[in-house]
Amino acid sequence: MSWIEGWITPELRALFDAVFAKLARPGMCNIDDTDSVAATVKVVDSKVLEAAARRDRRDAGQRSHDALFALLQPGVDAAKLGSHRGLPVQAILTMSVADLERGAGVATTASGGHVSINEALKMAEGTRPVLAVLDADGLPLYLGRCERLATPAQRLALIARDKGCTRPGCDAPGSMCAVHHITDWAKGGPTDLNNLTLVCDHCHALVNDSADGWKTVVMGKDSPYRGRTGWIAPKRLDPTGIPRVNDRHHVGQWVAAAIDSSCQRWGSRAA
Repeated sequence: MSWIEGWITPELRALFDAVFAKLARPGMCNIDDTDSVAATVKVVDSKVLEAAARRDRRDAGQRSHDALFALLQPGVDAAKLGSHRGLPVQAILTMSVADLERGAGVATTASGGHVSINEALKMAEGTRPVLAVLDADGLPLYLGRCERLATPAQRLALIARDKGCTRPGCDAPGSMCAVHHITDWAKGGPTDLNNLTLVCDHCHALVNDSADGWKTVVMGKDSPYRGRTGWIAPKRLDPTGIPRVNDRHHVGQWVAAAIDSSCQRWGSRAA
């Protein structure tokens, strides 16, 4: 064994994250499991992956090691790694029109990282990243569909809008999330952007109709979070039933909320 560590650029991190999101998942590329899903498998059978994941005893560092090992094997083409959660295995960058026009600021990756605008544009000149540019309101175009499963275009729009899991307090990035129907498909909820949101696998399992289940709603037009996904906790956790949003992936709003809270505390002390 030998130890390796060091700093890497945001661009390299974005590319690594895109690959590791698929190859470093539990059940993928496990050197000690001959029935683990290999890097060369373009379309992963969910049942095979779930069975391999249940056998997987590696920690995150070991899975990253095995993913890198698999990526460097002869015959593995990083450009042909198939898909991950319905999208090609590639970096996804989101930036605002305002930052694009002034050539300053940062682009956000689907894995929660940040890349400068100039570097993001350089990356977008190639074929690996997908670049999503938002309008002044930070909202992507509306896409309506009749199918139950979200399209790749809808998933890209959700990554640009939600950036990560929408349950309050969760820090899972968009690359680790599934697409969730806010109003369930079985209850008549359409597969339209205004009824879809990003949710990680752990939080997805919390949404159900039991007494301990969480509920999801679309925040109304009178809310400061209009159009965002609100989560209602079980009554045993929050008897008020007030829907709350997740600001962890929206840095500007999180900072503003922290400043506002601090000002309120100082104001109450002064009073």
